[in-house]
Amino acid sequence: MHVLTGRQSGRPPGDGRPLLMFGANDYLGLAGDPAVIDGAIGALRIHGLGHAMNQPFATTPLHHALRERIAAFTGTQGALLFASCTAANIALLTTLGREGTILSDADNHASIVDGCRLARAATRVYRSRDPSDLERMLDGAAGPRTIVSDGVFSVEGGIAPGRDLAAAARRAGAHLVLDESHAAGVVGPGGRGTAEACGIHPGRDVSAITGTFAKAFGAGGGGYIAGPADLLAEVRQAARFYIFSTGMHVAAVGAALVGVALAQADHERRARLNANTARLRAGLAAAGFTLLDGATPITPILVGDEGRARALAQAAAGRGLVAPAMTWPIVPRGQARLRLQPSAAHTPDDIDEACAILGQEGARLDLAAP
Repeated sequence: MHVLTGRQSGRPPGDGRPLLMFGANDYLGLAGDPAVIDGAIGALRIHGLGHAMNQPFATTPLHHALRERIAAFTGTQGALLFASCTAANIALLTTLGREGTILSDADNHASIVDGCRLARAATRVYRSRDPSDLERMLDGAAGPRTIVSDGVFSVEGGIAPGRDLAAAARRAGAHLVLDESHAAGVVGPGGRGTAEACGIHPGRDVSAITGTFAKAFGAGGGGYIAGPADLLAEVRQAARFYIFSTGMHVAAVGAALVGVALAQADHERRARLNANTARLRAGLAAAGFTLLDGATPITPILVGDEGRARALAQAAAGRGLVAPAMTWPIVPRGQARLRLQPSAAHTPDDIDEACAILGQEGARLDLAAP
């Protein structure tokens, strides 16, 4: 576990030296942005540490403004805020899944898995990003049906087949839920996520969107459900993770208001992120690593053996490069990998240095070309 002693950046201070950070979710480089930090500080100056009441009983003008901003960003009627996207996923799935069947992608995030487990509906797991397997399972699914998928898969880096999922949901009369935690601010021409990237309409083709403010938006915490007003009203009335849980912290709200606005307006950041992603993948491929296919910043180096994956991550860490190993139970046994996440905060020299370190250490461990 690294000990970071300063604000997030491409090279944050930590472990007694500057670190080359390729293990953070700070896709647009907003977590250390002065304007985002000022947004958090301004919210604290007005509201202190919050109103100390659960969400059904009190809110602030800042919370109201953020609900409106994320609804406009996602193209939906409204939004609810949560302390995390984990809370948002569980609240939504336990509301939609009070009966019937939930159909969940095999590579969905753990928070979706836990939401399915807590819901009363039966859960059927279809092969990841396989619309034909989903269609087969839909045919035999009983009662009201909900399809749920990550928009961008957090360990694989692939994008969900949004158009096919929407078509399957439409034919079956099912709800479609997309978790946009790793997609919002990152994919699509305007950074609006999977629906935009796949050419589907959030209000017409997608029943609800969940996401976090802690990744591309740089707010350090908070999650949301965005969707139609009637569904949001149902969540407010029925979801225990909404009714009985402290809501999104006011400092995170203040930061997210700025972060979402910057993610919408500053297209140069996203262009820099995309350029850094392409440079990283090219450099790692040239070093002889096996990369999983993907069109997002999540860049997995497939190693296979868990011990060898940890050894490569530890060797890189010894040289100041943070590139975490993903092993069981995060991924199935035999599919261990390093997951690298470039940021708009990185320079081309940062990318090249990361590739050089991994190439040298990988060759030493017989994991890459010498």
